Amino acid sequence: MNKNYYEILEIDRKASPEIIEKAYKTLVKKYHPDLQAENEKGLYEEKIKEINEAYEVLSNEEQRKIYDSSLQDEEENYDELYNENKNLKII
Repeated sequence: MNKNYYEILEIDRKASPEIIEKAYKTLVKKYHPDLQAENEKGLYEEKIKEINEAYEVLSNEEQRKIYDSSLQDEEENYDELYNENKNLKII
């Protein structure tokens, strides 16, 4: 399963562009590697990369539409597999 950009930015899927931007800025301040202990900088550098990637996609209207569509496809596939597995257990 792909990364869930909404979870990374800690926002709802219906979040407005203003909420997305505010969440991004808040998380960058919270997780910026320069503000962390020296031995944890690598971990937070990766976290910031994920946050930046999520913001890049969700802050762009066209990229967000494409991303949302791919999320919907994944959820439908998961639901189908879950139901199929559930039916197999009944047999």
